[in-house]
Amino acid sequence: MTRAIVVLRPEPGNARTAAALRALGLTVRQVPLFAVRPVAWTIPELTGIDGLLLTSANAVRHGGAGLDAVKHLPAIAVGATTAAAAAGAGFAVAVTGTGDARAVVSEARDRGFARLLHLAGRDRSPTGVGDAYGNDGADDSTGGIDSVIVYASDALPLDDATTRSFEDCLVLLHSARAAARLAALVDAAGVDRSRIAVAAISEGVGEAAGRGWASVSIAPQPSDPALVALAVAGANTHAIDHPARGGDKHVMSDYVPTDRPRARGPKMGIILALTGLAFVAGLGLMAYASRMLPWFGGTQATAGSTGTGAATTAQTQGAGSAGYIPSQPLGPNGEPQAAPPIDTAVLATREATLAGQLAALEARTAAITSDAAAAGGQATRAEGLMVAFAARRALDRGVQLGYLEEQIRLRFGQAQPRATMLLIQAARQPVTLEDLRQGLDTIAPDITTSTGEGWLDTIQHQIDSLIILRKAGTPSQIPTDRLARARRLLGAGQVEAARAEVARLPGATQAGNWMDAARRYVVARQALDAIENAALIGQAGQPQPAPVVMPAPEPQTPAVETAPESPGV
Repeated sequence: MTRAIVVLRPEPGNARTAAALRALGLTVRQVPLFAVRPVAWTIPELTGIDGLLLTSANAVRHGGAGLDAVKHLPAIAVGATTAAAAAGAGFAVAVTGTGDARAVVSEARDRGFARLLHLAGRDRSPTGVGDAYGNDGADDSTGGIDSVIVYASDALPLDDATTRSFEDCLVLLHSARAAARLAALVDAAGVDRSRIAVAAISEGVGEAAGRGWASVSIAPQPSDPALVALAVAGANTHAIDHPARGGDKHVMSDYVPTDRPRARGPKMGIILALTGLAFVAGLGLMAYASRMLPWFGGTQATAGSTGTGAATTAQTQGAGSAGYIPSQPLGPNGEPQAAPPIDTAVLATREATLAGQLAALEARTAAITSDAAAAGGQATRAEGLMVAFAARRALDRGVQLGYLEEQIRLRFGQAQPRATMLLIQAARQPVTLEDLRQGLDTIAPDITTSTGEGWLDTIQHQIDSLIILRKAGTPSQIPTDRLARARRLLGAGQVEAARAEVARLPGATQAGNWMDAARRYVVARQALDAIENAALIGQAGQPQPAPVVMPAPEPQTPAVETAPESPGV
């Protein structure tokens, strides 16, 4: 007998799980305990944030318009379902976990994501992330993880009659909160827990359900497909002798066959007699062959029994020698000769020679294998360098990467995930030195003078600049001289130094767009340097699928705000 399965998770996950179970021919009841709704939230300060932590697909579904402001951050997804939802919403998934939140955060730390922004639910259970970094997991701000609530899961009313209908069913638990509420509803309705079987998505969820259930099964992996597979096995397992039904196992074992086996008749004796006669006949034929057939070791009788003894002997020898195949060389009289003695010294010499040749072949094979492996590694390194150099050339020309984007992601996505992400984002809005020079020339009149000054302040500044005293070797502080130095630094490719000079000009507040473009230029080159170093030291791999998943470029791409500058890109 197959028991019914109760799915308690909220929509839209409830419908997906129920559809998967019904496709397998199971009886499913959909009783969601919670309803997920969006929560109004404000975007926190993103300075120093390296990535976005997503522990539930609900954060992507109900995050609202605020998600557009954080889409430039790499996403850290707790599982494949959350990663798929994030990629579908336009996020760049850098890390996809296979366990719980603590495991995926640890993996993100190993890949260089020091500080994360967690888009969380209001009534979430402690994930354990904070336990590893200095707090209890409910507020992760002190452990390098800032949390912001973007959705809430409100409890739906459930009457006692519906709760009592869970008896003799298998209930699926997708969260610790659902497990705790199920236990409370069952106890409040006076239902015997031993009449309900439970299947939990993880050990933590199973512990939250408590004890006393008919059975508690844990999915081998914390995913809905694994829980569905566990439910299929649990639904087909039903007690034969349930105590509530007063069954009797003994009755099912009292089997009495209705057909009696047929008795063996006289045909069996005839078969045995024929078998014995055939065996005796075979022995007689073998004895005859051993005496009469020459190839069987015997002598062939002559056709006639008369004649002289010499003629008879000659005929017998002639008949015998006609079909004889000697196994040893014969002497002059036709007699077999003894085999020559074996020279052990010659055999030892031959064995030593063969052993030496075999050792030489093995050494040559090992050398060829080593050379082939080295050549393969050098070829992989050369291919990685070619891809990195081609990417640098595309950035210097101000064009998008095109097919190089996929090559960079597949070859360097695992070794340098953050640098790969920043490089691909910068290439979608490329900035060249010529763009920076033209932009600086355009804003030069605005940034060399202070905004908001009256004509008296302007005259005062002109008088003050007539005579300036400074130490020898100290750069001039006059705005025009700073602007000239910034232009020279741009011509030498030192964008960071030119950006620092522009920041000290009186009208630097008017150069916001130029400063942002210069910062994107610097971040892109730092990411490209990290990728080239990875290619030089042999970290570039063969084109294999990597966890980094980049969305396809849209027709209208909004301005991408790259992560803050960091020397260790």
